[in-house]
Amino acid sequence: AVPGWAAEDAVGKVAVVGRPNVGKSSLLNALLGEERMVVNPVAGTTRDSVACEYEWRGEKLLLIDTAGIRRQAAGGEEREELDRAAVAAARVAISQCHVALLLLDAYQGLTRADLAIAGLVTEQQKSCVIVANKADRLDAAARRAFS
Repeated sequence: AVPGWAAEDAVGKVAVVGRPNVGKSSLLNALLGEERMVVNPVAGTTRDSVACEYEWRGEKLLLIDTAGIRRQAAGGEEREELDRAAVAAARVAISQCHVALLLLDAYQGLTRADLAIAGLVTEQQKSCVIVANKADRLDAAARRAFS
């Protein structure tokens, strides 16, 4: 938490969105400089959108970590109900943000699921910054092709 201010004081709300396990929570932990978000290699660790206060260059921002958005029917009826709730919470975060950071897995490249999530952002007419994560997993040739 940033001392002396409330979430309502934020001049900007930034939702971090993407597929499961692209590194949304890890990115936020790196930005915050502390382990605020739970990080786990198992997909579906983040279930609810979690908002954190962040100050950048004197500006107060609210960073929102969202659950990974996956396609329906990705793991049984119980999994689908959890996923529906997680996607609904991510949609709310997108609708309430000023800017969405769309995280991609550079190693896997741009996928249909990434494009679908980008569609959710553009449907809400939100600004979008595309962030390629996990570039450290690319070999030299792939890094050249990616850039």
